[in-house]
Amino acid sequence: MSAIENLPPLYVPKKRRAKDVEKLEDEMEKASDEQRQARKKLKAHGSFDAEFWSAAVDVEAACLRKTRIASDISLSEFKGRRVDWERTEEARRLFAQIRAQTHRIASFSHRRDSLSLCKSQGGLRESFMKLFTSSPLGLNIRTGAGPRDSKIQSKFRAQLLKDYDSLDQHGNAWCPILGCYLGPDNVTASHLFAYRHGQASMDAIFGKICPPELFSSRNGLIMSALVEKYFDSGVIVIVPDIPDHPTKMVLCGWVSNEVREFKVRIIDTNWSKLDHLVAGTTRWRDLDGKKLEFKGNYRPAARYLYFHYCVQILRRAWRAGPGQQAVFSLQDELGKPYWGTPGSYVARNMLNAFIQEVGHQADDLLIGARGSGGDDKVLVNIAATQIAEESVGEEDDEDDYDEDEDEY
Repeated sequence: MSAIENLPPLYVPKKRRAKDVEKLEDEMEKASDEQRQARKKLKAHGSFDAEFWSAAVDVEAACLRKTRIASDISLSEFKGRRVDWERTEEARRLFAQIRAQTHRIASFSHRRDSLSLCKSQGGLRESFMKLFTSSPLGLNIRTGAGPRDSKIQSKFRAQLLKDYDSLDQHGNAWCPILGCYLGPDNVTASHLFAYRHGQASMDAIFGKICPPELFSSRNGLIMSALVEKYFDSGVIVIVPDIPDHPTKMVLCGWVSNEVREFKVRIIDTNWSKLDHLVAGTTRWRDLDGKKLEFKGNYRPAARYLYFHYCVQILRRAWRAGPGQQAVFSLQDELGKPYWGTPGSYVARNMLNAFIQEVGHQADDLLIGARGSGGDDKVLVNIAATQIAEESVGEEDDEDDYDEDEDEY
């Protein structure tokens, strides 16, 4: 089966006349009202029973309707051909969001139907429950990680700056991706496994680790605020820095090294901003293959970089428009996999379920598999949630993205 066949069905937007855009805006408001009513019903449930998941379907369905309407409005206001609109960052973001929301509706519906048919099953996994009840985009309830505490985030940033030896004598912070110092207001403490998913979901994917690492420096990087803005856009990944044709000894050496080296790869060669400047005279495309430069020996955990890699692979596939090539190689122009070192990061059954969404051309992802265990769909469900939550366009570099902002 091809990856095109695996992808969730994609809504094809319609270009409307200018006078019809107002009607679309009225439809958007109606969908918002439906969403609010469905959310009230959802909040009325104290347990995760079939009725709860039925209400969750209604909430997410309203979200999907709003995204589809937003697609119609965006296309209608675009001055140009449909095919050119489909290549814009806004359109590609909407395509990914529609696919993610469609996936979530299917997940909610499956849970609802399973509980309706066999109420005696019970025992819902904590990570599954928290994952689908903490989305600020759709459900607007946070029984999982909860709203971010600014004090905790400040502590996380301070710990990253310390562990990565990032500060110079003037208080500027080092960005290992760009390889330069930046003013403190121009850097961000970025999670690799997003805070929004919570510790329970982290444990479900990677196994329990003591002490928990959701706010560990192993799960973060200090980086340029501009780089961070596009770090979760299906464009940039961080992978092991190994030669093009490594020997088995080199691979084993990288895996066994206490201090591992990484590099940047650009996985979307059609990204519209590749020739835009990211710092000084450096363009985004110049970052491809660039080795990360750290000031000390502290490094992020490979498992969390691998998780970020997987999410970007799915986002990259789901950003394809109608009739566009959804499949892209997980290898570079030399036939070398982007992630070329073996590891025991994510359960094999979770990766197999993930690959079913991306397409079997993504079998190279199994290089990061460990023994099977846990819910097959946890990884792809978390990735879909992260993609569905995106609500900010990328057309204007002046816009700021706040992952904790509730759009509704």
